[in-house]
Amino acid sequence: NTNISVYFCLLVQSVVFFLMAVVDVLARKGYYDELVHTFESIRIKRSGVEKQIREGYEERLGIEAEIAALKDRLLALRKTMRNTQRTKLENNRLLQDLEGGGIKAAIALQMIKFGSMTVEGRAKQLRGTFRDDILVDRPDSPHAREQLGSSPSHKHTSIQVKDLLFKGPEKRKVRVRAYYGGALEGPSPTLVYFHGEGYIMGDLDTHDWLCRSLAAMGRVTVVAVDYRRPPETRFPGAFLDAYAALRWVAAGGLGDGVPPTVGVAGDSSGAALAAACCLQARDQDGPEVMVQLLFYPWLDLNPEGETMQSATIETVEYMAELDWQRRAYAPLPPEPEAPSSEAGLDWLNEPIEEAVEEGHPLGPDGNPWFEDWRASPLAAETFIDLPPAFVAYAEDDPLAQEAERYCERLRQECGEDSVHTLCMQGPLSHGFMKYQHLPQAHAAVTAAAAFAAAALRGPLAATMRSMTTAKSRKSTTGQVVTLPSIA
Repeated sequence: NTNISVYFCLLVQSVVFFLMAVVDVLARKGYYDELVHTFESIRIKRSGVEKQIREGYEERLGIEAEIAALKDRLLALRKTMRNTQRTKLENNRLLQDLEGGGIKAAIALQMIKFGSMTVEGRAKQLRGTFRDDILVDRPDSPHAREQLGSSPSHKHTSIQVKDLLFKGPEKRKVRVRAYYGGALEGPSPTLVYFHGEGYIMGDLDTHDWLCRSLAAMGRVTVVAVDYRRPPETRFPGAFLDAYAALRWVAAGGLGDGVPPTVGVAGDSSGAALAAACCLQARDQDGPEVMVQLLFYPWLDLNPEGETMQSATIETVEYMAELDWQRRAYAPLPPEPEAPSSEAGLDWLNEPIEEAVEEGHPLGPDGNPWFEDWRASPLAAETFIDLPPAFVAYAEDDPLAQEAERYCERLRQECGEDSVHTLCMQGPLSHGFMKYQHLPQAHAAVTAAAAFAAAALRGPLAATMRSMTTAKSRKSTTGQVVTLPSIA
């Protein structure tokens, strides 16, 4: 009985412990269920919050994209307003000229006709017409078949031609064409040539005969520069390429050593580039330029300058062309900047300010761009220290007075023998030297080549180099020192 009682007590105790364990398990299961439920609730809430955040972020991106698109539209609108304002200024100026009557009214009428085409479209048309005119064969001329320096059978006129590239401003490649009329081995005296035609129309091909002839008859190397042209590249792009080419040539860029002497040459607007390079080389301590050959130079781009003021009924169309070319070369005002992210709607109320004066873009000095000597060499303060010049032009050229003004200043500031002129009798007008069928062109090229040969490779070249500090300039006492004539 005792054993049975013990066993029974143990059994009861075990049942109690089991029931207590079951109760504990059931209690724990409820806790775990509640915990699981809590975690599930948190997960669901987190997913909802994440979804809200994602939707908010996407909404923000959409708003920012809309704001950026709106700013772009506003910026485009401001550009349109700026262009409209510029056109209004231009139209007002044309209207004033029309109301004033006379020559200015006639030029304004021509400019209105030019306005029927875009600047880019008209430039393309003019380039094609000019190339067709220059490169056409003229069998009626005794000089039509004559190509100096093109025939190896004529040893005295045989030259070699190479197209080269060099790294110019902004690491842009600039093309040049070298005509070797001097020594075939080693460096030779070199003439850097800049083609003309209003900065817009000329190229290496249209001026090939002129450069080839200078190289053949002067027995020098001529390097023609394919500088950037407007309207694709505005001022001062052409000048920057021109001066970079001069420095590249003077430093031995042709690959055959440093040339012993270097000169510059050009026709029309190219002559202005040549003169501007002389001014820059003087002010920047090099390279030393020994001679400048300028053919009917266009040296003053001021629309109110003496050239435009001297226009006549006979020269109205030509002057209008000059004015159009000047406008195509003029720098464009800087593009308006987009507003910053902090800028509010007040940006819309800001006035549209243009770096212009009476419709003319301003240069970095705050003056109209055409008063910069890089565009208008006649605007330079002084011509002291410029190299000797050979200037050829026609007496009936509408730009003849610019050549005469340039020569007169050289004589006054550098001495009587600092400039030699060749004034050809008409009728020739402007640009005659690029037409190889004209005997006057051959005469002028021959004279220019002789002058270049004397200055670059003649016995006086060494004398000119040794007189760098004294050539054709006024001393501090006012005394004028001049070079002996080299022509």
